Amino acid sequence: MKAMIINQYGEKSVFEKEEVAKPTLQAGQVLIKIAASSVNTVDTMIRKMGSDLPLSPSTPAILGMDFAGTIEAVADDVTKFAAGDEVYGCVGGLADLQGTLAEYIAADSKLIAKKAKNISMEEAAAIPLVGITAYEGLIRAGVAEDQNVLVHGGSGGVGHIALQLANHFGANVFSTGGGDKQLALIKELGATPINYKTETVEDYVAKHTNGLGFDVNFVLSS
Repeated sequence: MKAMIINQYGEKSVFEKEEVAKPTLQAGQVLIKIAASSVNTVDTMIRKMGSDLPLSPSTPAILGMDFAGTIEAVADDVTKFAAGDEVYGCVGGLADLQGTLAEYIAADSKLIAKKAKNISMEEAAAIPLVGITAYEGLIRAGVAEDQNVLVHGGSGGVGHIALQLANHFGANVFSTGGGDKQLALIKELGATPINYKTETVEDYVAKHTNGLGFDVNFVLSS
């Protein structure tokens, strides 16, 4: 199969297309033909930092965590999936796990889910890691129905998922953005937009919570 291989780490490192062995199934795995994969910040960090970053794979390596694709085969002990299922997930690119910048991957069936019919492979491949981050953050914050939830940077990768999930949980969702396009997207996704460039924290806290403050502040650290 074809795969994008990185042979060394560092600022000037490049990916090279190479032919590598197609993975074989082990217990609990499914063999997936990858249709789309996405690149996350952590993937670029691994490329630049290599062994300075915990869990970076040894070179030569196939990076990439997120994917969407179609199952071609399942291990004998896998019962929840079958050949032909369209799936997505965050499955590799760390330690000794093959990444998703390849034609095929043998993935742990516990790390995938069936793709919704109304989204494309490309859209599905963009969801997993940012979706996990948004969901875990909100769950750990104890988000609940009727809470006032503020998502900072709601037009960003994690933020735009977080505000939709908070809406799903029944919260009153507000989100900051810094431009017309960002604010329009925030509104389209179901949150009340706040322009942090023109409104002070004191102003929008007073405006939207009567000065009491938000129940949950979802902040993404860089």
